[in-house]
Amino acid sequence: MSNLMYLAQSGLSSAQAALNVVGNNLNNAYTVGYSRQSIVLGQAGGKTTNHGFFGYGAQVDGVQRAYDGFINNQLRSATTSFMSLYGRHTQLTQIDNMLGDDASNVSASLNNIFSAMEKVSSEPVSSAARQEVLSNMQSLAYQYNSYNSTLTGLEKSTNTLIDQSVKDINNATEQLANINKEIAKIQAQTGGVPSDLLDQRDVLLNQLSEQVDIRVDENTSTGVVSVSMANGLPLVNGERSYKLQTSTSPENPSQNIVSYVDASGNSLRLDEEKLTGGNLGGLFKFRNEDLVDARNQLNMIALQMANRFNEVNGEGHDLKGDTGGDLFSFNNPTAQANRNNVGDGSFDVTYTSIKDVQAQDYTLTFKGPGQSDWEVTRADGSKVTPTIGDNGELQFDGISMMPGGAAQPGDSFRINPVENVSGSLKVAITSGDQIAASKSDDPSDESNNENIKALIGIRDERLIGNATLTESYASLVSDVGSSVNALKSNLETSAKVVKAVQTQQQSVAGVDVYEEYVNLQMFQQYYQANAQVLQTAVNIFDTILSIR
Repeated sequence: MSNLMYLAQSGLSSAQAALNVVGNNLNNAYTVGYSRQSIVLGQAGGKTTNHGFFGYGAQVDGVQRAYDGFINNQLRSATTSFMSLYGRHTQLTQIDNMLGDDASNVSASLNNIFSAMEKVSSEPVSSAARQEVLSNMQSLAYQYNSYNSTLTGLEKSTNTLIDQSVKDINNATEQLANINKEIAKIQAQTGGVPSDLLDQRDVLLNQLSEQVDIRVDENTSTGVVSVSMANGLPLVNGERSYKLQTSTSPENPSQNIVSYVDASGNSLRLDEEKLTGGNLGGLFKFRNEDLVDARNQLNMIALQMANRFNEVNGEGHDLKGDTGGDLFSFNNPTAQANRNNVGDGSFDVTYTSIKDVQAQDYTLTFKGPGQSDWEVTRADGSKVTPTIGDNGELQFDGISMMPGGAAQPGDSFRINPVENVSGSLKVAITSGDQIAASKSDDPSDESNNENIKALIGIRDERLIGNATLTESYASLVSDVGSSVNALKSNLETSAKVVKAVQTQQQSVAGVDVYEEYVNLQMFQQYYQANAQVLQTAVNIFDTILSIR
């Protein structure tokens, strides 16, 4: 009799526990990061008698969390690749939208200038025609200024996004370290780990993989994880987390850099070329390659255009018969001193041959007297051997740099000869009469249009490589557009991979409400059956008591 009661009790307890698990699954079916749980039932033992083996019923051996570490690693890897493409594509699309405006762009503005000059060629003394040329030149200068402002704004916004990405990384690693601490504590006390902590852990790992490429080492016995970056630097080790920090680049104040802070508090600057995964890697790729290339090409077009217009206008005479002056003005290049320089050295930079200027960064490092003084390195690492002028100026690639002050060994400077040309570009004349349309210095020679023809001829000159100005701009638009299209295609492919792995992961850990509904009915019947066993035991007990 008592054994029957115990059997009913164990069955009811097991059924109730199973219903609790199913109910929890249904409650969290749409909770982000929740992993399905399953009741694990086992025999409660029994005893062997002369009449055979009699069992003691069922018992709850545990609650199992649906989990596949291999699939989770695959999902994190796919997410890292997707977010790298996404971060870069989002920023680059803004440049593509800016350059791809068919109605308002540099190429259209240039064509408007040449069209207006053709009217001056037909009527060299026409004030209206000359004013139209001036107005179109002002529109073109404004176009360049506007583009430069947009690119500068994109650089600033990218810095902000990099800062936010680092904050998200630090927040995730700190929470992971705290969860590791809680997991280790509970595991030591009970021998088990709460599923909700493991779910929180995996959600944080997924969030971290969105920002940066990580490697995860999981202790399958305790649930504690160690996390490191792809370069091997640890982010989480047990209960300790390691931070990243952002700061202004010592070489380029317009950029933020990211450093790793080790256990001793020392900062190690991360190699941005090797940080390719996650949102952070995509932002670095955009800022250091896409943005730089677009800006350099745009500035080069502005520089060569302005210089050639100035050269040709200087070969003619304006409406008063005076020699033509510059049509456009722009700032000379600036050498930026490294913030960590010890000395007070400086450079005065001028153009010597604009047609030979290269659109790229140079680094000048002071080696010290007797060591060739200055070492000049291009962005790709190749060395430049400058010509030393009579006054000690360094001349190379169309620029002259006159050292000033007292530099100390190891001091360095960064210069890009075309930097901010589009931002500083202005129209240098104030009246259309200053356009040098004539080759004659006689103001009465009103029909002379030889120099305006030469200005119109700039349209077909190969000024940048083997391309005209409009061809160079079309190449810039094409390069950006092609990059955006390639990124879009890769992004779509990457999204499909993420979706496929997510589906696979959910097939293991996700909650199927229909399946759980079936389980609910099954365990409800299980509970009712055991309740009937209990009722039977009670009836037998009542029958025995009623015997007199």
